[in-house]
Amino acid sequence: MNKCPICNHELKKIKNGTLQSKRKTSNGFKGILIENLSYTKCDYCNEVFFSPEESENYEIQLEKALEKERRCGHLLTAKEIKLIRKKYDLTQQQLELLLKIGPKNVAKWETYKSNQSPAIDNLLRRMNEDYCFFLKMLNSVEVRYFSNVIAKHSFYLENISIIELISKLYPDVNIKNLSKEFIEYVDKVIKNILSSTVEEQDSKLILKINLKGSYIENR
Repeated sequence: MNKCPICNHELKKIKNGTLQSKRKTSNGFKGILIENLSYTKCDYCNEVFFSPEESENYEIQLEKALEKERRCGHLLTAKEIKLIRKKYDLTQQQLELLLKIGPKNVAKWETYKSNQSPAIDNLLRRMNEDYCFFLKMLNSVEVRYFSNVIAKHSFYLENISIIELISKLYPDVNIKNLSKEFIEYVDKVIKNILSSTVEEQDSKLILKINLKGSYIENR
């Protein structure tokens, strides 16, 4: 292509060039600088043209630029959001219901069509880091939309009070690495403690002793 199909003027080949793309961010629309691009440009009408290979590279470089923009704003990247969603076997629609937001938002975040707000970003991070927090969120939704997810986490949902207690006493322990037998054992110990006059400090001691036992699964 030597002539611009728009104005019929000469075209110039650009290598390792840059372009700006307007994208919706958490702070409104923003010009995102895309680097390492090759394309053909008409200096007269400013139209830009890509070959199929250049168009493919444009998409790659655009994603890198948008990922960089998210990181600069201290927000989760598209890949990180998707990993959190997949970690709990949630569909995009289920995550939207869990976060109590409108439809199609998660799809936009995962394809960089828009950015999540800082408040939603904090919810996603807490949900990823705190299993008990996720269980509480799951406990507040309509069952009919989450039957598959609830089935997978049913044991933990049924024992959420015990799991939360273990998490508070031992914040470094990964709940998912504890066997069901151990959680049931702690439940039994707590019930015995509550039915006696043992002081709280003694209850912590009992848990500390037994947490070092063989109830933690090898993962």
